[in-house]
Amino acid sequence: MVSIADILQGHTPEVRLIVETLRQLISETAPVAQESAHAIWHSIHYHDPQVGYFCGIFPMEDSASLVFEFGILLPDPEGILEGTGKQVRSIRIRSKDDIPTTALKDLVNAALALPGSRKEKLAMIRSGARPL
Repeated sequence: MVSIADILQGHTPEVRLIVETLRQLISETAPVAQESAHAIWHSIHYHDPQVGYFCGIFPMEDSASLVFEFGILLPDPEGILEGTGKQVRSIRIRSKDDIPTTALKDLVNAALALPGSRKEKLAMIRSGARPL
């Protein structure tokens, strides 16, 4: 079983600081969410008891990305989410000072407000539904 320390091993102090800051932000915003490390994805995932998997932190060589599984359904008034796929959206953070705390908390809260079942969320996407 892999741990979060295993995921962060070998990353620069700056990347570890970004990840730790994002972890704290998610923990404060979604206190009932369960955090788990995933070796294959080299990431930290978050599951809510009602919504399921809603986001993950992916540390990289010089940055970290916060990825929202159903990001296409999230309101993004700040225009910070990137991606053109059918479902996932993310934000890449290159410095702790670049973390848009308020906007990210709003995105986490919006992700937690989505329907509970994956099937419902996929149906929303197929129907052309856009941010709530």
